[in-house]
Amino acid sequence: MSETQRVNILMVDDQPAKLLTYEAILADLDANLIKARSGREGLELLLKHDVAVVLLDVSMPEISGFEMADMMRDHPRFQKTAILFISAVRMSDLDRIRGYQSGAVDYISVPVIPEVLRAKVSIFAELHRKTRELENLNRELENRVEQRTRELQESESQFRTLANSIPQLAWMADSAGKVFWYNDRWYDYTGRSADGVEAAGWAGILHPEHQNRVVSGRQRSLDTAESWEDTFPLLGKNGQYRWFLYRAVPIRDSEGAVARWFGTGTDISEQIAMEDLLRERADLLELASEAILVRDFAGMVQYWNAGAEALYGWPRGEALGKPAHQVLNTEFPVEPGRIESALIEQGRWDGNLVQHTREGQEVIVASRQVFKKETGSILEINRDITAQMRAEEALRSAEKLAAMGRVAGIIAHEINNPLEAITNAFYLLRDHPSLDEEARYYAKLGDGELARVCHITKQTLGFYRESQHPVDVSIAGLLDDVLQLQGRQLLVNRITLDKKYLSHGHIRGFPVELRQVFFNLIGNAIQAMPDGGRLRIRMGDSWNEAAGREDLRISFCDTGAGVQPEHSKHLFEPFFTTKSSKGTGLGLWISKGIIQKYDGTIQFRSMSFKGGNMTAFSVILPGADPGMKVIAGANHTIAEEVARGSRERA
Repeated sequence: MSETQRVNILMVDDQPAKLLTYEAILADLDANLIKARSGREGLELLLKHDVAVVLLDVSMPEISGFEMADMMRDHPRFQKTAILFISAVRMSDLDRIRGYQSGAVDYISVPVIPEVLRAKVSIFAELHRKTRELENLNRELENRVEQRTRELQESESQFRTLANSIPQLAWMADSAGKVFWYNDRWYDYTGRSADGVEAAGWAGILHPEHQNRVVSGRQRSLDTAESWEDTFPLLGKNGQYRWFLYRAVPIRDSEGAVARWFGTGTDISEQIAMEDLLRERADLLELASEAILVRDFAGMVQYWNAGAEALYGWPRGEALGKPAHQVLNTEFPVEPGRIESALIEQGRWDGNLVQHTREGQEVIVASRQVFKKETGSILEINRDITAQMRAEEALRSAEKLAAMGRVAGIIAHEINNPLEAITNAFYLLRDHPSLDEEARYYAKLGDGELARVCHITKQTLGFYRESQHPVDVSIAGLLDDVLQLQGRQLLVNRITLDKKYLSHGHIRGFPVELRQVFFNLIGNAIQAMPDGGRLRIRMGDSWNEAAGREDLRISFCDTGAGVQPEHSKHLFEPFFTTKSSKGTGLGLWISKGIIQKYDGTIQFRSMSFKGGNMTAFSVILPGADPGMKVIAGANHTIAEEVARGSRERA
């Protein structure tokens, strides 16, 4: 028995030898034996400890046993504490009456019979233990009472003394069910007198809502001569109802006929309140968003909450009784045996697991597992961290890209210095009088290519140098910068570029983040056309009827593979991607967030028609400067665009 379950027995006697004797007799009770050599010391120990039984010497100096018992009864904490008086002299009837008035439950004479002392103390010690095994204790007690009934029939006074000492309400009835005796606990609880009971019986004590059921059930028990059990509330003398578990067993004579009935009523109000609390906690577990499951050590599911149903897609009825980690196809970070060892040795294990839903979708969960040695079961709480882990991975990738970008910016900056010197040298060289016509031609050609390198360097710096305040941004210029950087990929994929700018498209904003949006949309279009196609880019003013203003619309249309209808509603969700393991699923989500900062929107449309598909993304930005002027417009390949850009720079 654990230390918290052991009861305290206080032994008060002014003779140390008698205390040692009591201690030796009671050593087998598995209780804490506390010794006091005076009544004053005993009272001090009572205040420090929760005492189940007090063995009290009647004759002691300073404070006698009777005086100490009176003090205990005056204190509300000790009014129900069992007191056994031990006296070395013969007690008169008046002394016994005085002792019972002081709260004694029994007397033991010296010399003490060890078996008698041990038996009486053990009864009161056991009665003091109010645990969750109250029902089992009650059944055991009733069985003992039933087995000894025939023996106790010859000694009614002894039986009633024992019945009066138990904490349950007890009663006896004749063979017809008429109650002729109640124990003291019954009178204490109901506050009724013996005369009042004879006149009214249970009327006014049993809760009216339960009366018909209880009476009919008791009558069936009388008719069949079978044991009776029921649960119902009884009214106490304080005007409040408390729940009792009532049982009645028939006591038969030598011929097997029912001679009388013995019944008990056990107060289970606290147990019912605890059950209600457990039900409330179970309801809270059902409301938890985490997956909560209980499994035995073999892995079989014993409990599966609504959070587990939502996360894994397995209904509770299909999961119970099955091996949890086989159902979830769990991938462990370490050998399962190491996890089991940690649960046994440390009582818990924390870590991340990779599991799979009923549809086969992979989820990552933060798992906390606790091993309950009392039941041999494992409580497991799994929280879905799939999005968090992907976000962290995307953040690490973004940090790597940002670091690469900073390095690229530094390199571009460092290249600018020698480029400036080379540019000046070519400027002086191309018209130098020592060169012939062919040399001048090559010098001029080199100067043009050098100008192109300077332009690319400038673009690279522009990508990684964001201004801290919004500036005047030319959308057409940003689009051209992105197309210039994507030029090689357009050429490799054999994509025809069709662009037309019907507006200057000047807005106030941050060029780097807008360039990121266009880079993502154009990059997605190129990846959708690995075997060639057509990319059409349009920019122009669009009237916003709801806002009553002119907005700027930039459209990107490609003739790639298109987007499946079931994917359309998820395109702008974080971590959703149609590129398998190649994409993070953050590009469109980030792009949408950037455009929303400008109070703008991104619209999407995908169509299939005979002979192909078309996917269009439109970026709508408010507050663009008007100016319906065609900046550039033509149908040409990227090779022509690159060549034209080279001629213009030359």
